[in-house]
Amino acid sequence: MPNVLRNRAAAVALLFVSVAVAGCTGETPGTPSPTPGTSPSSASSAAPEDPNVPKVTNPLDASAFVGDACKLLPAAAAAELGFTEPGAPKNDTNNPACSWGIRGKADSLQIILGSGNREKGMGGLAGLHKAKEAGQLKFLEPGPDVEGYPTVYYGLQDRRARGNCDLSVGVADDLAISAQAEGYDNEQDSCGTAQKLASAMIKTLKGA
Repeated sequence: MPNVLRNRAAAVALLFVSVAVAGCTGETPGTPSPTPGTSPSSASSAAPEDPNVPKVTNPLDASAFVGDACKLLPAAAAAELGFTEPGAPKNDTNNPACSWGIRGKADSLQIILGSGNREKGMGGLAGLHKAKEAGQLKFLEPGPDVEGYPTVYYGLQDRRARGNCDLSVGVADDLAISAQAEGYDNEQDSCGTAQKLASAMIKTLKGA
């Protein structure tokens, strides 16, 4: 994968950490996080108090993917989205991430597994809502349910009209996974792809 895609992937992964963790806690972006746990924490103990944050009725266990977020999108599912090159893992940030690119095209995908946010007690869609309340996120709005799981569109700004879609899906009350599609022609293409990416991730989790 070209270095520019890897650099962009690292920047976006750091953004996810800074707005969902540092923005809510006052911590400096890049501060080392605790080692992600190998088992999910209790969803009931982390139930969101904000009535605007939907509860996850059937939480999924993503612990098997903390060491390699790329496995959340199998090669066959990536190919269906037009990405035939292997994903590039990014495990040196607070939240494990993986990105995909298409040689010679701007289209790219990225998954960010919010296990680091969970370990800091700022996981799930509730963490993003708190970041919005703290002013670290300028844009946050409900997205469509994907495979029965709630989502939000989020970011420092709404980039959808420019073909960049940041979608976060709550797979447990205290764990969210970001599905991002960038470099597309318009909102329909980018957000449609992000939703397909989120759907593929959830299917992988259900089958794990």
